[in-house]
Formats: sequence, structure tokens, C-alpha cells
Amino acid sequence: MAQEEFPTPLVEKRPAEQILMTGSPTCGYERASRLLLQALGTGSHGFLAAYKVLQNFPGPFPWMNVLEELCMKVPIVDGFTRELILKPRLALLPLQLQRNLFSILNFVFPLLPTPCIQLVAEAISVKDYFSDAWLLHLTQQFLRNCGIETPLLSPHVIERLHILCTDLNPVLAEHSKLDWYKEPVPKAVSEREAVQEDVASPKLSVCTKELSTTAQSLSPSPEAEMKEITATEEILPASIKAHISMLKQSLHLDMDSESPDRGFVLQLQTICDLCNPLQLQTVLTTVGVSQISSKCLFQLCVHLDAVSPDLSYAHAQSLASSLFLDRVLSLASPASRSLTAALAVFSNKYARPACNTLIGPVLVQAKTGSVYADFLCRMITECLVSHQLHLCFSPILEVPCSEVSISVLHLLTEKKDKFSPSEFDLLLNFLCDAADNFSKSVTFSKLLLVLLTSKHDLIQPNHIGPLTSALACNQTFMKKSLQSSLKKLQKNIK
Repeated sequence: MAQEEFPTPLVEKRPAEQILMTGSPTCGYERASRLLLQALGTGSHGFLAAYKVLQNFPGPFPWMNVLEELCMKVPIVDGFTRELILKPRLALLPLQLQRNLFSILNFVFPLLPTPCIQLVAEAISVKDYFSDAWLLHLTQQFLRNCGIETPLLSPHVIERLHILCTDLNPVLAEHSKLDWYKEPVPKAVSEREAVQEDVASPKLSVCTKELSTTAQSLSPSPEAEMKEITATEEILPASIKAHISMLKQSLHLDMDSESPDRGFVLQLQTICDLCNPLQLQTVLTTVGVSQISSKCLFQLCVHLDAVSPDLSYAHAQSLASSLFLDRVLSLASPASRSLTAALAVFSNKYARPACNTLIGPVLVQAKTGSVYADFLCRMITECLVSHQLHLCFSPILEVPCSEVSISVLHLLTEKKDKFSPSEFDLLLNFLCDAADNFSKSVTFSKLLLVLLTSKHDLIQPNHIGPLTSALACNQTFMKKSLQSSLKKLQKNIK
């Protein structure tokens, strides 16, 4: 769905999952914030992806820290009046992500700490922050949950809501991709909420059953998407709209030549210069970039590679999301050679945005043997070069450990020749923390054995304790080999 234009912030523009990361990089809630935002940013399924994050998060979820950062007001220049105003950070997130955020907040409302509720209610009480009809409805629902009377909707908003509701696809999702979705209620966020959870569990359980069967019915029809695209296109500045028709025509022509067309490269460069990252996503959605063939996508990436100077991180991440994320998440069969070739060309310049945008959301949906697991392995082996592999670790370690993430980490460990001490420390701690849940996993044991043997020179005295605990709970046939390797390491360290 198309993205509305947002005013230009005075602060440095950053990708959505970095909007919370304004404090020290050692903040305890940084991983929780990034994980939640990555899940919420997975498109129309972001609500259920975020719900799974809350289910699997180890320990109480730090709602207070996350929402304090989201509700903090930052100075921005209004796109219409050009006056300096203050807006909460959550109003600067992509539109779909905002919708998913308030959907999950309304769903877990009984479990939110009272200070969090008050904080969000105060941040969204200014109606000018939100112009999207569905988002405005969700924010008003949150205020009603708080017991705050909300103003009647304007005729324009009522009409927009009517269009959204009547054009929703009524077909139930019998083949939902979210087959990982389960019924259990999220863990309580504190001892006080634990008491509330027991009371609210039956209600939440009923809601989860309804959501698991009707999630796909919330996907808008093509006609509704076209209405939304038209409405969004109308709010783009004239200087940007002037290039849309020509860009659309160029994208949907067959690009037979592998050499970049200079005119088209200049056109891409102009669009990227005129647009902020959110406007760039709007333009790409409007011209139907998700509908072009994989072959045309490859040629488009060749043209993007010729754009100079290099695009900013935020612009590159908008491109990675628009060009690849939805395409990859909708794979029903292994990715074509053209798709992986296009990603390889894009990653030549923009490997970090590609890794940070794709790996987390794809890993959330990946199961052993799935097309998503296959795509991640091919991304590492076919799309990235050796000096870019270190960019994969952070997105993987920020998602709850799974058999697929272990397999991908094993592949990375074999392909990456050298680890920095900090990288190895993070990897080892991640595996030791997950050891109890993977005590019977041979894949997990094989990865540990690789680290104990081929990477033994990186193991420090402070690693021995966690490794000993990890091996103690191991129940595979490899336990003796693992313990033997660890004893040799202990002797060499002494």
C-alpha cells in the first residue's frame, strides 16, 4: 500500500528500526526495540509477526523503554507551512508500520503498564499527527480503551474508512503463510501484569483464534490498493510527480541491454535526489515496481548501481524494502536466478541496508527446508562477498534462535575466515543462551563443535563457564566429542 508524505525531520534521517536507537548502543532495550520494529515492518502481516516476537521474547518485554523512545518528540519542519514543530517519533515511522504498531498496542492493551498507556495516550491526543483514515481509527480506539472520549470522525475520514472496509477481501486465509502463528498469550511484562494476564487470557485466546483464521481477509483488493495509490500520488510534490509517468513507462518495458542507459540512470538519480526515503517508497509503489519481472528487476539494479554518488543508508533501505522484501516474503518456490542476481548487484553497493532489511523478516517466517531458508542460504553464498558477511550476524542474532538461524550461522562461520573478538563473543553468547532449548539439536551441536575446533584461538577464559553450561544440557550423540574438545581448550588456555 502506498505511503503518505511526511514532513522532513531536522534530525538525521534513519531507517524505521533505528528510530528507537538514539541512546547508548549498550541500552538493554535496543535488541527488543529493533526486533519489534522489524516484525511490525513486515507489511500486512506485521501484527502477527510482532505478536510472535512478544510470545518468544525472553523475559518481560521492556514496553516502558520502547514507548518512551517512540513517544519522545523531535523537532521537524512541517512540509506545508515550513514551520518548526514537534512530533513524536512514532509519527515518523512508515504508515504500514504505524498501523501495525497501534494494532498490537490495542490487542495487548490489558497487559500494558499504566505509565505506558498514559504516555501513548498523551502522544496521540493531537489529531494533526495522523491523517490516514485507518490509522486515525486505531489511535482513537486506543484512546477509547483508556476511557478518553474521542471526537466524531470527519465526513472525509468516514468516507475513507467506508472505502477501506467495503473493499477488504472476504476470502478466508486457508493457505496462510503465517502457519507459525500459535494461540498462547504473550508473557506478562511485569509481576503486576501477570495477575491481569490470568484474567485476560480467555479473551486473548478467543482473539488469537479469530486472527489466525481471518488474517488474510484484511488484505485489500487490487481496486482498494489502486484507490490508495491514487490518493497518495496526489499528495506528492509536483516536482516529483512530473517524473512518475516516464519512470513507470521505463520500468515496464523489456530491458534487453545489460549496459545502463544513461538517460534512465539520470532519471533515477533525479528521483532519488528529489525524494526523501518515505517519498521514494511512495513513488516506487505508485509506479508498480513490485509487478515488474525478475529480469527487469535485475536491469533496474544494474541502473541503480550506476547512480553516483552512492545513495544514503535510508534511501538504500527504502529501495531494498520496495524492490525485494515483499517479493521475497511472497515466494512460493525457490528464488529465481534473476532475483538473486538482482540482489547481488544491489548488494554490491548497499549490502548493509540489504542485510538489515531482508534477513530479520525473512528469518521470522523461515522453517527448515522452506523457500525462505533456501533464500537466506543463497543470499549468503551468491549475493554477498567475503568482506560483507559480517553484516549478516547482527540481523540474525536479533531474532529468536531457530533451527534455520543455526543453519545460516553455520554457513556463515564456514565462509567467514576471520572473526573480530566482539563478533565472536556475541555469537558465542547467543548460542550459549539458546543451548537449553536446542539440547537435542544435532545442527546446533555441529555448530558448537566448529567453534570449539576451527575457531578455538578466539575462545577466552571468560567463555569457558558458559560453554560448560551449554554442553552440560546437550543430549545428542556429539556430547562426548564436544566435552573432549572443550577440555583440550581448557588445558591450552591454562
